[in-house]
Amino acid sequence: MNDVARADLAGRIYARVYQASGRGDMHALLRRAITESGGRVVWASDHKRAPFYFGVQTDRGESLGLLIYPIRLTRVVTKGRPTDEHHAQVKFGADSTWKSEVHPVAFDVAGVDTTLFLGINAKEDKLVGLDPTLWDPMPLGVSFYAYERDFDQMGADGWHVWEVDTRRGHRHSARTPEGFECRVGFTPNRLLDFARFERRATDLGLDAALRVNLAAQFRESSTASKMAGGIHPLEKQFGLSAPKILDLIAERRMLTTAVKGGVAEAHLEQLLELDPAVSSVDRRTDDRGADFDVRLASGRTFVVECKNVSPTVLADGTVQVETQRTRNSKDDPTGRLYSFDAFDVVAACMFSVTGVWEFKYARTNQLKPHAKFPGFLATKQAVDSRWTDTIDELP
Repeated sequence: MNDVARADLAGRIYARVYQASGRGDMHALLRRAITESGGRVVWASDHKRAPFYFGVQTDRGESLGLLIYPIRLTRVVTKGRPTDEHHAQVKFGADSTWKSEVHPVAFDVAGVDTTLFLGINAKEDKLVGLDPTLWDPMPLGVSFYAYERDFDQMGADGWHVWEVDTRRGHRHSARTPEGFECRVGFTPNRLLDFARFERRATDLGLDAALRVNLAAQFRESSTASKMAGGIHPLEKQFGLSAPKILDLIAERRMLTTAVKGGVAEAHLEQLLELDPAVSSVDRRTDDRGADFDVRLASGRTFVVECKNVSPTVLADGTVQVETQRTRNSKDDPTGRLYSFDAFDVVAACMFSVTGVWEFKYARTNQLKPHAKFPGFLATKQAVDSRWTDTIDELP
């Protein structure tokens, strides 16, 4: 295969295009998959050039640009290898260029087009999505694998996510610090759901663990549609687009404060669900109650309240978190205060100070009491040495 020249324009990075042969069946499968997953091909590149590019209009009114690196996935029984193994080898360009040249994976810096790195078994209608950022630059000649047992778990949803070990081998270092990467197996009718998943994962720069968590949430088509940008019920209820609703929130301080609380809770829930020391996280629904019931793998249980720290740091560097309710009860001076038995743990979201969705944890019984009202927490607490980095470190 001979390389086709690449051109750069206005600071944007264009894909290195390779002349290819024998990939027509994969190109045809992708065209059909776009249709089966609710889209219409507006424009498609030639199947004799890789990566493939498809301009897609969806039945939701979305316009998607898909830059797809197609890697042939085949199931051939090989002596000494698992009988259910599907094998793929990353091969683009002339063999002579594999070591002498760098072969980058192209990404749209403007965020308009989405890059997909796919293993494709065109004979069996099976696809495997890899994290394209981990295969950039492409280690040409390197193989990856999927197994029939992985595809069996796709079930009626046509979707399955799993982790693949990426520890250092004899040829290459590990691709992730976690020692594993996320793989998603899916059927053709879920292709556009996978593209939406990949667009979100890439835009957010998710690591391997968070990719696995997000991909698991995309398993059901109905959930994927809701998460991937379909018309949200609030857009229908208010008669406004999502960007307009977000503008209204940004313009009104009280709305922004309320939403930041909910966002912090969502990040905390996700973080706890990914923590191997945590066995279960259950969200509470009472607005005046605590936020989560958390059970650790050790068997300990905590009722957890999530709070945002103040963006204003004291002159001595102290970070503070406000431990009182945002709403008051009429004719009750303690209406906004929390009693010491309202919850076991405060999780302080540090984003307002650090710009990172990270948390510090403290036992309620170690916090400062209110000066006037015995049995209640002081309204402001210093985030100091009493606070731990993880919930399982609490005494």
